[in-house]
Amino acid sequence: MATAILDHEIRNADGPAAGAADDASPALAAARFHPVPIDPSCPHCRSTGTAGDLAVDTEDWSFADAAYCISLEERDDRMQAAAREFHRTGLCRRVLFHRPTRHPTRVIEGIWEAHRAVARHALDRGAERALVFEDDVRFTRKITSQRLARVSAAIDRLPDDWTIFFLGHWPLRARFHTADTLATASACAHAYLASRRLLHWLETHRFADRAGRIDKRAGAGIDAAYARLGGCYAYFPMLAVQAVLGSDHMAEKKRTRPIRRFKHLVTRTSLGEVLLSRLMRPNEFIIAGIGAVAGAAERLGLRRTPN
Repeated sequence: MATAILDHEIRNADGPAAGAADDASPALAAARFHPVPIDPSCPHCRSTGTAGDLAVDTEDWSFADAAYCISLEERDDRMQAAAREFHRTGLCRRVLFHRPTRHPTRVIEGIWEAHRAVARHALDRGAERALVFEDDVRFTRKITSQRLARVSAAIDRLPDDWTIFFLGHWPLRARFHTADTLATASACAHAYLASRRLLHWLETHRFADRAGRIDKRAGAGIDAAYARLGGCYAYFPMLAVQAVLGSDHMAEKKRTRPIRRFKHLVTRTSLGEVLLSRLMRPNEFIIAGIGAVAGAAERLGLRRTPN
């Protein structure tokens, strides 16, 4: 076991703050990367990687060249909660935590720049595809080798110009691309696979450059920018939702934005975070259903395709 743990640490360690410093945010200067903490009871941590080991290939995430989870350096509680998810799903041997310090003035900007930091880290290491998680990710479906084989096959069927493949999201509109894949415009950035195209987009687009590039229905953060990108797809039904952990972004809204309208009870209080988590999967089915009905109507000539 000691040999397996040491091997895990060697294969996952990537050095402090590699690729993290950036001209856009002083908070990222102190950011660091580290592997998922070892859990001696985890079969994936104990795996030797040799033939005959029961943990080998049980959960095969090899459709991604790299995997990251963003978690503030000061929020070890959230990091540990995410780590439990990665041990449960076999991602513990692949994920690197990115641990930026809190942005000094605006949480939403810090989130944007953290996603840029992991994109640069992945590009520096030659990744073509990178899984990106936030530390409130919760896998709601059992992760098995068969399910991940279906996810991998769905990715292989994407058009060559795909940008992002969501494993969890809040669809704003969607159509079925295949039986298990949606072509979508979506909010939320807690669980997605980034193509090299998206990694380069993140590398070159700072928070300060977001004007005209966001879908305001999704707010003003990185996911609002994703909602405006082309080539966005999602696995159906989704594999992960956001847990209710007390969003730092929501806490900032509570401090700085008073409740003046009924809708602010959702957009500026913890109620919004609860509803987002609880309704994410129902919303997926509703939006997918609407898209399926609209698509059928177009094929029957009952509805014109928008220009």
